[in-house]
Amino acid sequence: MSGNNEVPGRTVVAKASMILDAFAGNRVSLSLSDLSRATGLPSSTVHRIAGELVDWGGLERTSDGDYTVGIRLWEIAARSRRSYGLRETAMPFLHGLFDLTRQHVQLAVLDGADALLIEKISAAHAVGTIGRVGGRLPLHASAVGKALLASSSPEVQERILARQLLAYTPSTLTSARVLRRELAETRRRGFALANEEMSIGAVSCAAPITVPGQEVVAAISVVMPAGEAPPHKWSPAVCGAGFGIARALSQHQPQPLISAQLTGT
Repeated sequence: MSGNNEVPGRTVVAKASMILDAFAGNRVSLSLSDLSRATGLPSSTVHRIAGELVDWGGLERTSDGDYTVGIRLWEIAARSRRSYGLRETAMPFLHGLFDLTRQHVQLAVLDGADALLIEKISAAHAVGTIGRVGGRLPLHASAVGKALLASSSPEVQERILARQLLAYTPSTLTSARVLRRELAETRRRGFALANEEMSIGAVSCAAPITVPGQEVVAAISVVMPAGEAPPHKWSPAVCGAGFGIARALSQHQPQPLISAQLTGT
């Protein structure tokens, strides 16, 4: 991408990253003014760089002129070292767990201070949830997040526990002391629970996916309506699916490249 650098100290690549970062979280479609406010960049700069991102395929335009994430980003992200192979290996186990529960089944990895959902299977009648593929969940308020955090290194745990723990519902654990006990209990029993801590009306159960010789790779969870059954109802099935994925990953052979290697001519 070309163009001059109107904002001192910001390269074109940095400004393009700021524009793409504006779509993090639950933002799907943003106008030019939305992007300008989110990035702090002048509208003229956003218009120019967003146009180049559209030409490249990183962004797309909607019928009303707003910007959305382009399919080119998904194509590249699908080749991520942390997700490529994991999703394919986990998919049979996700479908098996979904067939058994007929509830939301989620697969997430640890990314910074969040659980990043990389796959989700849902039934039409399943309880409404906040999480979506490509979305993030807090580590302290979701079962999948607790499973990841409880299996992470002490350094990662202490870094999260030192942060302000936001309350999403009246049931969210916001005390570091209480959360530390919860993480210890999660490790003891082998699965994590969240009882309406992320959203009212939803409970969940999650298990870590740990490959020998590595830190926690991912976590798998089931989200179900509150009051229908205790959150631990599906814990044997969730733990079984997590173990199955971990075993399959440990036996996993390196995947060939998705596309042929480029060769010089």
